Amino acid sequence: MRTTDVLDQLHATLDDWTVSDDAMRHKPDSPVPAVRPRANGRNILIQRLIERHGLDVDTAQAAVLAAERGQTDGDAALAAAEAQAVLDEIAAQFRAAFRPMMQRVVDQFRQIKEAFQHLPEAVGCNDCGKPVRPRDRPAWQSPYGPAPRRR
Repeated sequence: MRTTDVLDQLHATLDDWTVSDDAMRHKPDSPVPAVRPRANGRNILIQRLIERHGLDVDTAQAAVLAAERGQTDGDAALAAAEAQAVLDEIAAQFRAAFRPMMQRVVDQFRQIKEAFQHLPEAVGCNDCGKPVRPRDRPAWQSPYGPAPRRR
């Protein structure tokens, strides 16, 4: 018996509705919605050239392919400008989508800054009283001269 036969038997068992209504069986999946074919960038540009600039399909395809090859004639320049317009629109949508999130991040960092602003005060007051004079000699040296020698 092949593995596909075993799997077919399992699937047939799961979808078997000949038993009573109260039996615990697998409920068949709901119908799968129709999947749209993915549009690649080339097709998007062709569609925009047709809709916005009135080019026919063949001319739009040729313009997009010419722009991909780096040509700068009339229709290729139009395709390159349309591609830049698509990028600008997408960038604007990304900025609009990320702006609220980044604003929340900035607010959180401001709160963190305010919380850590008072940390030195929690350790001890650095501004209380006169500041300590910087030492002008090492700690072992006395301002009164060397210590007397013991004999």
